[in-house]
Amino acid sequence: MLTPQNLAAEVARLAQDLPPFPKVVMRLLDMLQDDNTSLEALAHLASHDAVILSGLLAKANQIRHINAQPDVHDPFVAASLIGFDQVRSIVATAGMHKFLAEEKGATFLFLHSRAVAIVAQELATMCGISSEKAYVASILHDIGQLCLHILDPGAFEEIYQQSAIDGRLVEREAAVFGQDHTEIGAALARHWQLPEDFVEAIRAHHDDDGVTGSPLQAVVNVAESLVRALDIPPSPKNRLTRLNSRAVAALGIDWHSQEMSDCFGRCRARFHQTLD
Repeated sequence: MLTPQNLAAEVARLAQDLPPFPKVVMRLLDMLQDDNTSLEALAHLASHDAVILSGLLAKANQIRHINAQPDVHDPFVAASLIGFDQVRSIVATAGMHKFLAEEKGATFLFLHSRAVAIVAQELATMCGISSEKAYVASILHDIGQLCLHILDPGAFEEIYQQSAIDGRLVEREAAVFGQDHTEIGAALARHWQLPEDFVEAIRAHHDDDGVTGSPLQAVVNVAESLVRALDIPPSPKNRLTRLNSRAVAALGIDWHSQEMSDCFGRCRARFHQTLD
């Protein structure tokens, strides 16, 4: 059972076995073997995989911390700092992990994370927040679920299916595992030495009314709800059971504006383009 006292140590252990998303890993490995591949193209593709992206940022920020420099959030900047060899090492290591590709729900988790990232990026652009940070934080927002898959895939799948009916996912996770995926994800992000605003955005992405921190927390929180309202990716599990009014107010969102209507259209279009 996970507790606040043992969470950091248990997450550090679980981090060694976290799986990557296989399609992205294979494409990255192919690109790394091509001498004509640009670092910018490589970093762009890496931004679609939670484990690889976290590895890039963690390695780059280790270098920045040594020189007492602020954290980087951009995958291209991170890749530029650490170089092709380090990127290759991170990707190869990620590729060694076993991904739960055959487990029910794994594909949906990937598509859901990408949808949240797209919506968060669009909202961030409207609200004057870093769209790159919003995208990256959102790609990572459900990383705690990967840990629960590793701990007990059967128990997690049962919880996930039960919660599709009433939306009580985090409550059931806490009852069975001791901690829910938001707390586990935040602990994992901290283990990876990600920026603190990423950690808190991951922790707060299911908060009903408690988002009072950075705008990044608010944008990821609202994006998590909107992908279900927009039904992307399409799923009978998508239902809007909560909307954090304080996060909405912090972003200054006007649901009735033409700007928001256009935003919804772009989100749907961009997500469906990623499926082509």
